[in-house]
Amino acid sequence: MKKIFLLAISLMMVFCLFAQNSYEDFAKQDKQGFQNFYEKEAKEKANFYSQQDSLFIQHKKDIENMWKTYKESTPKTWVSYTKDFEGRSEVDFNKGTIHVEAVVDPKEEKSKEKAKAIVKEQLKSILKEKDESGKPILEGQVQAPGEKKAAITDKNLDKIAEKIVEDAKTEDVKGKDGKMRTVYKIDLTLLPNQVQTRARHYLPTVFKNCEKFGVDVPLALAIIETESSFNPKAYNRTGNAYGLMQIVPKYAGTTMNKHLHKKKKPPSSKQLFDPDFNAEMGIGYLGWIAEKKWPKVKNKRNLYYAVTCSFNGGWGTVYKAMTGRMNKIGQKRWDKMMKDLNEMDSEKLYKKLTKDVPWEETRHYLEKVRKRMDSYYSMLEK
Repeated sequence: MKKIFLLAISLMMVFCLFAQNSYEDFAKQDKQGFQNFYEKEAKEKANFYSQQDSLFIQHKKDIENMWKTYKESTPKTWVSYTKDFEGRSEVDFNKGTIHVEAVVDPKEEKSKEKAKAIVKEQLKSILKEKDESGKPILEGQVQAPGEKKAAITDKNLDKIAEKIVEDAKTEDVKGKDGKMRTVYKIDLTLLPNQVQTRARHYLPTVFKNCEKFGVDVPLALAIIETESSFNPKAYNRTGNAYGLMQIVPKYAGTTMNKHLHKKKKPPSSKQLFDPDFNAEMGIGYLGWIAEKKWPKVKNKRNLYYAVTCSFNGGWGTVYKAMTGRMNKIGQKRWDKMMKDLNEMDSEKLYKKLTKDVPWEETRHYLEKVRKRMDSYYSMLEK
């Protein structure tokens, strides 16, 4: 009996050893499988961006061959080209100007008439352009030539466009392909209230999402103006940021897609160019920052300052300004920071943040948002 018992014990030990080795082998294979998967994903992602960069380089080269210079959209400018690149327009929301151009070969028969036709169609195209939700972007904002307060409308667009192109200025340009071309240009002006007009377009979605996420409306409006001047087509290629609130898909986009829609992937560019979707993401992110990163800050004004800095530069910028460290600040420093954020005079905190936040861009960003936030409080009160 004793021998049988010892034999059983031995067999169990051998089995356990075999099982352990089998599990370790399985774990190694499993780990390697995951590693191979992630490496494949990273390679595919790198190839995708490489292809995108190649397409952009070719796109840029084709335009520079014709125009000599390449222009692209930014958060505050909206640049568009015709399909053949012969027409180009640039709306500058900061300066309140519109430039529409056409480039043609002066040796081509009827080149002048062709250029004017391109300018006219490009002008009409941008004036009728709609955002992803169907709202005309520049409706009631483009000043009619010779008028101080009157805007170009659908009714007078054709007549005005015909008159405008007759006064087009010309300039000879040598493209990067070495060929001389003539550029026809017209300039228009946006009405002084153009920002407020676009802001009113998006007030319903701003109000709806501010109520949904517990965000103050003037804060949301101030951030949208600072990010894009209420340009729904705003795009920052360098920072890969889209739309009204300049959402970066990889960061705020992924965070909110998971938080709001239970999707573990970033939203698409098409989604982020939709002002309603973008406002939900951006205003939702403001609410998320307040709830997840600054839940103990009950001083409303001070909370807005902390959220504003966090939205632009990350919450670590506030940690650095308040404690001297961007992370691993410890409980003692954390408690003091919370106490200061709740009890410090708002003006004193504002001066501290605009002085001690480590990023210059974030310091200026806070200044702009505060100034605009106060103006929106006044506007909404009226």
